[in-house]
Amino acid sequence: METMPLTPADIRDKKFHTVRLRPGYNEEDVDALLDRIETTLIALEGGPRKGPLITADEVRNARFRTTRLSPGYREDEVDDFLDVVVADLAGRGLGRSGAMTPPLPPRPAATHDPRPRDHPHQEPAGGGRSPGAAPQSRLTPEHVREQQFATTRLTTGYNEQEVDDFLDRAEFTLEVLQRGRPDRATLTSADVERVQFSTTRARPGYDPAQVDRFLDALADELRRYEQR
Repeated sequence: METMPLTPADIRDKKFHTVRLRPGYNEEDVDALLDRIETTLIALEGGPRKGPLITADEVRNARFRTTRLSPGYREDEVDDFLDVVVADLAGRGLGRSGAMTPPLPPRPAATHDPRPRDHPHQEPAGGGRSPGAAPQSRLTPEHVREQQFATTRLTTGYNEQEVDDFLDRAEFTLEVLQRGRPDRATLTSADVERVQFSTTRARPGYDPAQVDRFLDALADELRRYEQR
């Protein structure tokens, strides 16, 4: 099911039920976080930027004081809504502090050189990428969301969180491109070709060859939109 990106109004108009006889979240703490989220979305839509943009990690790690015998927001409602916010921010390229490139609205499509090029995220020796590999069918947001990779432990792998955050951006970009809103895209095919992930060893990481093959398909799909 396709989800629409959040808007500042979605945050501003959000209401939670309150509780009194069981623990709830301090209303001022939650409201302050929502204010930061709304300010970030306003900036992402081209409005004034007031301070640093909030990231998905900051929302995920937010902690609120709890209330008892005084009004507080229902914890499950707040948690469920913040899960939506986390996914939305990650999809816009704001997964972590210091993330690769925060999205800036709008930006022109990149100019592409049709000649083959090296991919920085390719394994340097015996790389598993197949240059120019194209998907058998059009890549959709659902394909990105449901994509799974094998994990490695005894050999080098790609940092799972970095890959997941990047795929969130890819899913968001394909959704807005399908709706005819290229101005809201946060990735280009050139971004996909240039991306680099941290590597892991002796702990789980995504299989580099599988990730790279999928990124080839993603770059091809984005290039189709850019060449229209």
